[in-house]
Amino acid sequence: MSERLEDIKERFMKYEYDYNLSGEDVEWLINQAERAEKNAQDLGDMDKQLASEQRRIRELKEENQRFKKALEFYADPMIWREGSRIKGNTFEMPLANNDNGHKARKALEGKE
Repeated sequence: MSERLEDIKERFMKYEYDYNLSGEDVEWLINQAERAEKNAQDLGDMDKQLASEQRRIRELKEENQRFKKALEFYADPMIWREGSRIKGNTFEMPLANNDNGHKARKALEGKE
């Protein structure tokens, strides 16, 4: 509770009969102020939670992009064709054989 609200409550209890409002009215006002403070605290907590969730969403989007790139590599039929890659006079194995899952492991580890 704020200092000011605490002070108002103390003064109200001390000079309860000098006010033009009923005690019930002032108590209601105090309750409203306390609720407002609680709501402000809750809102601050929700803002922190929202920021945390937004960070997590960004992280998941980045992870999803890494996985997508790895899947696109392995989904390309050209990397699986044998004899389709000849470099000079040397036959090269399909790219998938040369990769040995390297791209997939990098995507899972969080590296590009």
